[in-house]
Formats: sequence, structure tokens, C-alpha cells
Amino acid sequence: MGGGAEIHVSPSGNDLSTGSPEAPLSSISEGTRRLRQLRQQGLDEPFILRLHDGIFPLDQTLVLTREDAGTELLASPQGTPIISGAWPSPGSWTPSSLVSAAWMTGIPADWPEPRSVFHLGRALKRAVGPGFTPVEEPARSSHYHLRRAVGGPYTYLPPPQAAILSRSPGAELRMIPQFPWSLQLLPWSEIDAESGLFKSAIPPTYPLRTPTFGRFPQGTAWIENAPEVLDEPGEWLYRREDRTLHLIPPDGSSFPKNPEDITIARLTELIRVEGRIDETALEDDPVRSIRLSGLTFTGANRYAWEQDKTGLGLQHDWERHDRPTAMVRLKAAENCVVEHCRFTDAGAAGLRFDLHARNNQVIGNEFARLGGCGILLAGYGLGFKDVNRDNLIAANHLHHLGTEWWHSPGIMVWQSGHNRILNNHLHHLPYCGIVVSGRTQIDVSGNGESSRTIRWDEMLLRLEETGRIWQDREPLLHARQNEISRNDIHHVMERLADGNAIYLSGAGGGNLVSANFIHDIPATGMNAALRSDDDQNDVTFDRNLIARVCGEGFIFKGRTTITGNTVFALLSRTPEGSRSLFQRGFWVLTGDSVAGSVISGNALVAVEPRIPILFEHPIPWKKAGRLMPPVRYADAESANNLYWNTALKNWAQDHLQTLQASGRETGSLEANPQFVDPGANDFRFAEGSPALSLGVPAFDRSTVGPAAYRP
Repeated sequence: MGGGAEIHVSPSGNDLSTGSPEAPLSSISEGTRRLRQLRQQGLDEPFILRLHDGIFPLDQTLVLTREDAGTELLASPQGTPIISGAWPSPGSWTPSSLVSAAWMTGIPADWPEPRSVFHLGRALKRAVGPGFTPVEEPARSSHYHLRRAVGGPYTYLPPPQAAILSRSPGAELRMIPQFPWSLQLLPWSEIDAESGLFKSAIPPTYPLRTPTFGRFPQGTAWIENAPEVLDEPGEWLYRREDRTLHLIPPDGSSFPKNPEDITIARLTELIRVEGRIDETALEDDPVRSIRLSGLTFTGANRYAWEQDKTGLGLQHDWERHDRPTAMVRLKAAENCVVEHCRFTDAGAAGLRFDLHARNNQVIGNEFARLGGCGILLAGYGLGFKDVNRDNLIAANHLHHLGTEWWHSPGIMVWQSGHNRILNNHLHHLPYCGIVVSGRTQIDVSGNGESSRTIRWDEMLLRLEETGRIWQDREPLLHARQNEISRNDIHHVMERLADGNAIYLSGAGGGNLVSANFIHDIPATGMNAALRSDDDQNDVTFDRNLIARVCGEGFIFKGRTTITGNTVFALLSRTPEGSRSLFQRGFWVLTGDSVAGSVISGNALVAVEPRIPILFEHPIPWKKAGRLMPPVRYADAESANNLYWNTALKNWAQDHLQTLQASGRETGSLEANPQFVDPGANDFRFAEGSPALSLGVPAFDRSTVGPAAYRP
């Protein structure tokens, strides 16, 4: 039989109806059940579930499996269907028993713990106190059994904060730990109000010390979800002891004034597309050809760390391996399409592709105001199973993400390769823009980062045949051959430190970062615009434009190709005058040898006299107490680069004389590149520019961003 099938669903419909346009059903779950019945009657694809205008609240995750292959969830013309995980409280609101300005409602026993609450669809802030800095050591008067070393799960809080926690079993500590590229959100298992001793109930990623670097004028720790810090309109807290939610009305009014405008998250994962996983095989049985188009996903609950999280985090616990952290999750899925959807206003992440994900497309979507990352591709751990690949992420708009988990990248690719990440627009993010990683600590105890994701039989077989250096492990590092091109990235790194616009580490070879426009990043914690970090080789940075960013230009720690890029105005200070933490220069070499690298045809322009060109280690140096061999720019092939400083004459003279004497920087020179109008982002070269004679390509901004995407 042919023809396909189309079922209509509307919030005002009836599940006893026929599902026609005139008599739609009311629930998405009933619609998918009807489509399955029609499929069993022998109808061919497509199977369309047409969603009408309105809100579809879900209380259970909608799961599409292999029997749903070919199903399309589409918005009706001129309709805005909203799939939400948030519901109004089924109970009444009464004056709070905890805070005089607040009102309270009961949370039903079959609802999960609420970690996200909304007013008119926008997330409300959970009760949070003023920022502070933990104490480095306890008072000398403390009893010896309370004088534990700071670090690991322990820290010491100032007496006022310790007292608040001691009175609030459900309160949590939000903290930037010792290494400020991570955010911890921790319940407590021990608290001593007198000494301030705090012990986390779950393992933190890093020791709970004050950050070793970074500028955090508002503090590095905050108390959340305690009655004493519920003091502003729109704040709320959840009390586990009696399952009550307490809220100060967001509009300054008293309840009950439209209490249905307050909704409470019941789900994190709204839709899961899931085939059959076979951990023992090199292939799975994926679900194919699911299409989501024109839908809005919202109102999802923030995902909380589990007690058993150690070894399952993706680099520095920026995300979780194979966990339901996002509103839409595809696991063992091929040839699926997510297009023209909106992922907005949720405590959860947006969209993730887990384990087996091949030939899927994510095109023209918006990701905004989410608690976690926007898009995650996360394959199997180190091993021979390479089935998260060949996906397209294009023309998406990602902004104001990581509202809960500040370390969340906009787009993260982990153990996933041969993907194309094209023409996306990323901005106003608390940490990195785009991350490509496979960083894994080879730790059989399972305590090392991502170590419990390793396919150990395959890993050990490889190690028995080879060594442990990157080249030996590269066949197991599947984040390879990705193309990251024509993306527009600005205003990232707004909260944490030591991050980048585009970052690669522990990935396979052949990744191409090309023709991206990285600009206007006034962040003190910004490290480098483009960074090929630890355990990384064979990255190409080609024809990118970097303009007006704090921090450094390129960090590379292995064999790297850097060609045809333009860098204009690395900034030592933000517009407000705060000093950038990282000012080592345009070329920063701080890891493995760069022998075999090629650096040619780049234009580097400084606008401040003290910005260095190069940071390297010309003699042996120490890293974490280990003696490291020299890392020298002269070990790379360099030629035809143009250097210019608008504020300092002969800025590059010493650099060029030294290197050209040793046969490097051949053809390179110091000269004005003669940009047409850099203030207006017109970085074309005027006629007669020396950059043209060196072969430096002019950057074409018309090819960048979602509007320029061409399939």
C-alpha cells in the first residue's frame, strides 16, 4: 500500500476524534499510537504528525523507536506548537510557612524534584544568596577532627553561609572550584556551623578551593535553595522535607493572581529517538528518518549530577556521557532531521546525539536561554566503534546558554567525527563557543576523566600493539575530520576563565577550522580565540578572521597548520578597564613540539604597543613538576606572514631578524596591511596592500553566519 498518513493534534482536540484537520486529537502520544496502527496496515512513509498551534505539556518522555521510522512531527502552517515539560501546580497557592513575602504550593508525590520553575514561559531564578569566597583554612580554635585539608569534597565556608546551610538540608553550594573552567552545583552531606566545614554529597570535579586564577569580583561561591536567601521577586525554593515549593511572586503582586502563569518542570527529556544499542558489536540497529520541524521545545527540568558521575563526564564534566540531559535526545539514530525548531527557556540542554548518530541534520534552529549546552554530539568512548559521525550542524542560532551549568559550550563534539559545523551564530555564552574533544584519562580505576566510557577490551588490545602517545591512540580518537567553517562567534567567555572561541583537545586528526569570524570578546578570562590544546595534532586553522578579542590569538601544542588567517587587535583590557588574564601574544606554544607545523600567509595586526608576537619555551621547562623539552617556533615551517603594530614602530623587527637568520619566516615582513575599514569589519585589503603580494587571502564576511548558509 502507499500514500502515507497524516494525523492532526491540537491542545483543544479530543483523543476520541479521528485525527483529521477538522477533528484533531489532543495528545502527541495518541497521535504516534495512531500512526503506528496505520503503519501496521501497510501504509508507506511518510507518517506525519501535524501539530496545531498551542502548548502540549508532557508528563512522560515521548519515545520514538525503530517502529516509528519515517515519522515526521511537523508544525501546522502558521501554527506555533510548543512542547513543554512544565505544568501549573495542581494544588492551591497559600501563604508560605517559611518566608513572609512568599507563597507556597505542594508538589505531588509522583512529580520529580523541581529544579526549574517558569513564569509565562521564562525561567525564574532559584533562591540564591550573595557571592562569597570560601575560607582557605579553618579557624585555629576548631577541634582537630574538624580540621580537614581543604580540597576534594571539603571546603570551609564563612560562618554566616555555614549557618544557613546547616539549617537547610535541601540547600546547595554553587561554586567555581580550583580550576575555573568548571562550575560545581553540590548538595551537602556534612556541615559544621561553627568551623564552617562543608562536605559535598557528590564528588566534585575539582578540589573545592578558591580558583588558582581568574577574576570573580562577585565571589566564587553562592548558597542556593535556602529560606534565608529567598528574598527577591521571582525567586523560588523547593523544600524536600515536605515537598513544597515557595515563591515570591515575580511581578511584585500577591497571589493568587493568575497562578496558572507559574509552571513547574516535570521532565528533562521531552523527546527521545532511540534505536537498539548493541554495546558488544561495532554497529547498532538505529531508528531512521525521523523529522522534527517547526516545533518549540521548552520548560524542561535542569539535570542534576548523580552520585555515581565520576569517570562519565565529558572533558572536565562539561557534559555527561549517555545521559538524559537535553530536551531532545537522539540515540542510535540515522538520517534524522531537526529543522527550524526553537529550544528555549529551560533548565536542560537543548539537543544531543548519543553513541550512534550518523547522517543526521540540524539546520536553522534557535537555542536560547538554556541551562546547559545547545548541541552535543557524543559518541562511544575510546575504542574501535566509530558510529557518531557524518552529521550536519548548520545555520543555527545559539545564544544565552549555560544559565545553570556555566561551563556549557554552545556546541560540543566529543568522540564524533566527519561532521560539518557550518554557518552557525554563537554569542553571549558563559564559556566556550565550540568544543571538539576526545580527552580521556586512561585510568582502569574509573576515576579519571571519561575513563568509564572506554571500551577497555579494544583499548587494551591497541595498547598492547602500540604505545600510548597520540599517534598510537589516534585510530581510537573518533573526533576527527570535522569541518568547522563560516561560524560567527562573539561575546563568549562571559563567566568562567581559561576558555576559547573554538577549542580542540584529545581529538583525532584532520580537523579543519576555516573561515570563521571570531570577534568582540571583551572577557578577562578569555584564553585564545583558536586553541589546539593538550593531546592534539593535525589541526588546520585556515582563513579565519579574529578581531577585537581579549586574550591570545592561537594556542597550539602539536603539529598544526595555520594558514591565511587575519588577526586584528588582541586586547589587553575590557572596555571597562579590567585586565585580560592571558596576554602572551599571537603565537602561543606551551605543550608538545610543533615540528612539522606550517605557519604561512597570515596577517597579524596589533593596536597596543606591548602585545607580544610570540610565546615559546626555547629551553627545557617545567610543567606540573615535570621537565619538558623545548617548544620552539623555529621548529615549524613559517613563511609569508605579515606583521604590523599601529602603536609601535619596528614591533616585529627582532622576531623576523632572528627567525629569518635561521631560515624561517621566509618572505615575511612588517608592513601595514591597509585594511579598507576595520572599524566597520571590512577587512579587505586596499589595492597595493603588501598582504596581497604575500598571498594573504581577504576575508569574505558575506559567507559567514546562518543567512549565508547554502546547502
